[in-house]
Amino acid sequence: MDPKNPTYYDDLIVSYLEGQCPESEAHGLLSWLGESEGHQERFESFKAVWELTSFPMPESIDADVALEAVNMKIDKEESRETVVVQMPWLRRNIRYVTSAAAAVVVALVLGFLVTKPFSTNVTLASDDWKVGTPYILPDGTMVSFSGESEIKHPKQFGAALRAVDFEGKAVFDVAKDAKHPFVIHCGNMNVEVLGTSFLLDADGKTGEYRVDLYSGSVRLTVVDRKGHALSSMEIEPGERGVYDLADGSLKAMTYAEVKYEELTNDHVLDFNDVALSVIVETLEYIFDVRIDLPGERASEKLTVRFTDKDPVDEVVETIATVFDLKVSKPTKNTFVLR
Repeated sequence: MDPKNPTYYDDLIVSYLEGQCPESEAHGLLSWLGESEGHQERFESFKAVWELTSFPMPESIDADVALEAVNMKIDKEESRETVVVQMPWLRRNIRYVTSAAAAVVVALVLGFLVTKPFSTNVTLASDDWKVGTPYILPDGTMVSFSGESEIKHPKQFGAALRAVDFEGKAVFDVAKDAKHPFVIHCGNMNVEVLGTSFLLDADGKTGEYRVDLYSGSVRLTVVDRKGHALSSMEIEPGERGVYDLADGSLKAMTYAEVKYEELTNDHVLDFNDVALSVIVETLEYIFDVRIDLPGERASEKLTVRFTDKDPVDEVVETIATVFDLKVSKPTKNTFVLR
């Protein structure tokens, strides 16, 4: 699709609602939603019509007759804004109707069907969502599920707070809005953010809830059954916040400590597109050594995998080879890369 096309974002919204929107275009949609309240309202209007028109049509209803009724209304409209509306009973073919005609579609569907009232909240399980496609919340926050997960949120966030209930594992890319904090309720732990990106693991299978913070800042709060705060803690980018389900405690872990725990448990140390300075700092912590690294190489990225069977000398030599550096060892526990 061409962004210069006047119906580009209309088409993109429909593609997203169909679950056919590529991740790259979903990111573009997220950015567009964050530009104005008008964009968010437009998305919600499409979504509302989509939800109403997604009911299966009874066999006794002639779909062609229903479409013809809509088309007659379209012909009577003079210059109105164009909206893309999905009609699943027509084998999911896309039709272009005016905003007024969209309301006619809704009226037709409600006239033919006996429906239950819509709930105030939306509950979505990861199994109901296309793998690899981010789910966008009403404020533009993007949620990328990882494993079995469930999220519950209002159709529209309140004036003071953006709050959701979540269970499972997902990456949250929270839309920035300093006036409206974003809060995720996970059992007796709340995650509060203003605009950031992090991985939330709240499936409880490990006996812990974990938050790996990529950017921004996050406050974790332990609450009692009445919602009263018992303890809280803030974490910074590169840290992991851990809530212990057994004793209700909170703790912060550095990147090096997280990697050491992974190495202890899994016997494998994975670095995926990580800055060399961070890798060096982690190796220093794990192997209790000092590694002198050229400052101009610190920000270069590396993807590498080690095991607990690999001697630190071999690990450092591997890194030196990748970056075309030479290794010297002035003392037993000191490495110099140049």
